[in-house]
Amino acid sequence: MKKNYSNYLLGILFILLLSSFSTAENRCSRKDLPINNTNKKNKSLKICVISDLNSSYGSINYSDEVKSVIGQLNQIKPDIILCGGDMVAGQKSSLSEDNINAMWDSFKSTVLNPINKLNIPFGFTLGNHDASPSYLTDRKLSQKFWTENKEASGLNFVDSSHYPFYYSYIKNNVLFISWDAAGAKINKEVYQWMETQLSSKQAKKARLRILIGHLPLYAIVDSKNKVGEVNEDPETALKFFKKHKIDLYISGHQHAFYPAIKEGIRFLNAGCIGDGPRKLIGNTNEALKTYSIIEIPKRRSLNFTYKTYMALNNSEINLNALPDSVQGFNGTSFKDTQ
Repeated sequence: MKKNYSNYLLGILFILLLSSFSTAENRCSRKDLPINNTNKKNKSLKICVISDLNSSYGSINYSDEVKSVIGQLNQIKPDIILCGGDMVAGQKSSLSEDNINAMWDSFKSTVLNPINKLNIPFGFTLGNHDASPSYLTDRKLSQKFWTENKEASGLNFVDSSHYPFYYSYIKNNVLFISWDAAGAKINKEVYQWMETQLSSKQAKKARLRILIGHLPLYAIVDSKNKVGEVNEDPETALKFFKKHKIDLYISGHQHAFYPAIKEGIRFLNAGCIGDGPRKLIGNTNEALKTYSIIEIPKRRSLNFTYKTYMALNNSEINLNALPDSVQGFNGTSFKDTQ
């Protein structure tokens, strides 16, 4: 009898131990893993910037340009890929959850899986067609998709407590921050979170601070030259960038490539590789689908450069062909001559 009672107690103890290990494991899984020390070291960094991959509303198909750029990554050999948003074609009330999930499935098979197979980290920001603040179903399903595929991003997270809407990560001692600029308004809590991130020891040790968000601060194309298509308060944003020493802001949404500089802050308006390239305001040149390569040297990191290419034939875009400035309704963008 005593033997049976002892076995019973041992069984309960074993179950409790298993339970405690499981609980500890779950707690660990909810936290970011320690940052790989190699990503704290200064090394050269090659970044491939793509943006606005989507086709028409609800489409699960991607353009030849998207497929071409993704197919060339093995030759381009970037250290990391950044996407300026609009990875799927949502933001339409008639789309069902099945429609939206099918778009994300197509994105995964066409874009994310090939990148994952190459073992290239994929940093992104959510666009208005991915997760517009006014489309709660879009936001819910975007969050579901990226939560399920968080590991596939391959990122060394600094803080993913608000992932995928806003989060931070590090690569080769460059701090990257994605903020929630899927709409024109940047919420107060995002600014507060960003201030904490940019005041951290990790940020102070980083050699560059790169921010990525979908909507730009200033309009550069006619169809987006209006309220709601750019940051609603660019003066506040620019002041914040200067205070916290943001070195580069990468954005999408305008579907036009234009490197700009304003009050010491560099801006990369990324071209699209999906549907709908647009001409710059007042420009007569043909609208092009483009992707960009940023090269950050090991030393003198602030001297980073970009080269931008046509998505299908890889012809380099001549910066001299771009206007010296672009005047939008809410401010002027001045060309960054590097």
